[in-house]
Amino acid sequence: MGVEKHWQGQRNLNSYLIALALACLLPVVAVSGIAVWSAGTAYKDAATARLNDTARTLANAIEGELDSRFANMSVLAQHRETPNAEPLPEPEQWALGASNNVALIPSDRVPVLRARSAAAADAALLAIRTQANVVSNVLTTGNEPRLVLAVPTPTGERGAAAFVMSTSPQELIQTLQRGKRALTDILVAVTDGNGRILARSRDADRFVGQVAPDWPRLEALGTSAGLFTAKTIEGVPIVLSFQKLAGTPGWVIIVGESTSVFDARWRDPMLKLLLGAGASVLLAVCAAIWLGGRILQPVQALARYSNAIADGKETDAAVVAPSSIREFETLRQSFARAECSLRNEKRRYRTIAETGAIVLWRRDGDGGAGLASGWEQLTGRPESEVEGQEWTSAIHPEDRPVTTAAWAAALAGSTSLDVEFRLKISDGRWLWVRSQGAPVLDQDGQIIEWVGLLEDIDERKRAQADIAHLAHHDTLTGLGNRTLFHQRLEQAAANTRLGLDSALLCLDLDLFKQVNDTLGHPVGDALLCAVADRLRGCAGNADCLVRLGGDEFAVIQSEGLQPDAAVSLGCRVVEALCAPYEIGGHQITIGASVGVTLIGDDSTDIDAYFKRADKALYRAKQDGRGRVCFHDQDEMLVGMAELAAKGKSQRQEHAREQPQMRS
Repeated sequence: MGVEKHWQGQRNLNSYLIALALACLLPVVAVSGIAVWSAGTAYKDAATARLNDTARTLANAIEGELDSRFANMSVLAQHRETPNAEPLPEPEQWALGASNNVALIPSDRVPVLRARSAAAADAALLAIRTQANVVSNVLTTGNEPRLVLAVPTPTGERGAAAFVMSTSPQELIQTLQRGKRALTDILVAVTDGNGRILARSRDADRFVGQVAPDWPRLEALGTSAGLFTAKTIEGVPIVLSFQKLAGTPGWVIIVGESTSVFDARWRDPMLKLLLGAGASVLLAVCAAIWLGGRILQPVQALARYSNAIADGKETDAAVVAPSSIREFETLRQSFARAECSLRNEKRRYRTIAETGAIVLWRRDGDGGAGLASGWEQLTGRPESEVEGQEWTSAIHPEDRPVTTAAWAAALAGSTSLDVEFRLKISDGRWLWVRSQGAPVLDQDGQIIEWVGLLEDIDERKRAQADIAHLAHHDTLTGLGNRTLFHQRLEQAAANTRLGLDSALLCLDLDLFKQVNDTLGHPVGDALLCAVADRLRGCAGNADCLVRLGGDEFAVIQSEGLQPDAAVSLGCRVVEALCAPYEIGGHQITIGASVGVTLIGDDSTDIDAYFKRADKALYRAKQDGRGRVCFHDQDEMLVGMAELAAKGKSQRQEHAREQPQMRS
């Protein structure tokens, strides 16, 4: 009863298989729809490409016809300057209204030609002026449309001239007549730059010279080629492909096909594809139902077998009928054995995968002896030292307390391990590594072993160190920047409360701007680097050298007794920086001025120290540059004189006592 009650509201596998078949049908239908749509688009693109290809082919043919006419006329143009060439008649002896006449028009006879034909005169004048071949738009002489072609002649002894030919559009554009048989299902027309029809594959005599329908729409597209729907002069809806002709004043070849014929080219194949897709879907449903029955039988048998195991019944997999499906048969034979083995292996490999590193290490449950695959490849040290834990001697002395504490915490809490430290590898370098690991537990929660991975993170650590260095140092000179300056100045001010004397020296380069202006910034940058090197030679190891910006530097002196140490350092700096420099083949001499203030416990505002040193620097520059000045220098000199006098008195008294001591 309990089992029956548990099954209430649930469905058997057969129901889900039917639902699966229906679910599988949805993507099939979707894919079929996409396929049909894609095929329809492809057929439509093919029909469009057919029109576009025809337009391009005819455009090339017409352009070739024009080039041929121009080539013939160019031969005449070359003949004009040939020695002993036969003279051509005067323009007045030519009937320009006749077909294919060619007239030589010198530039001084253009007005005479204009009286007969303004279009011919304009074409001749344009060809002479531009020295290029010219073809006109359609013009009407009487009732017959005409075209004018003009070719310039080389300018020679006879002056500038052009050959002019008047021809009929139908005679010029013979490509349409040659292709009438091949173009019975499409309409082809050629228009000039004003939209007037030059030639037409149907009823040419009726429509040549008229403006093509929808010409403003074509012009509005603003492209040299394209496709759009329109109507013929007869009012028939068509799909047009157009191509503008090169070397003409905007002539256009138009290839059109009736909309019904164009649509039939892609709709009929699309309908056939729809029928085929429907049949395929029906076959897929039938196949899914048949396969579902084949799968259902072994699954039901395995379900009965697993229920028997769950109920504690002694049962054998052999009682389940063999399946013709190989995978179900394998599952039947290894069901119980694989489950336990897989569970243990899954725990181990999941733990390893979660740590992620390079070298795999293992330790006993109590953290004792272990193994490390790939240890020798990473460190160059023998793998045998891992087994006895001798490898820990390779850890950097500063990092050993950290690694020991991390391992102890992991052992105590049975938690994961994650620690970074340095290892001494075979070539003597210290290599940053990251060790990650975790305990592997059995079914009772007891630790079986520890597993983990060791990862080489040396490159990342070096990158972090470089970033930290860049954040506190000047990129040009390598000295500290303002950030480091403020930190070290605060530290020096705090150290005065511990009785540690220090001083702040601000210095500025004299004549540096002239070097930059005369020799350029690259030399100026090299000079700043040389100055930084000399400052390093003057300062002590504990002193902080800073480039504040431009040619301004500062030194926070932390060694020696003040103010003598600051005076000595300032003098060394001035002497060193004033010495000549050899940079890029240039002999450079500059100067330096230094302002000094002592850092005492009389102020907690570090900006006050900087202002004092800067004020002293300004005074040093005013006093003639190349010198060292202290803040409150007058009072300091008095104090130093008193100390000097007191020291002299003490030395004299000590000298008087010496003989008495020897006695």
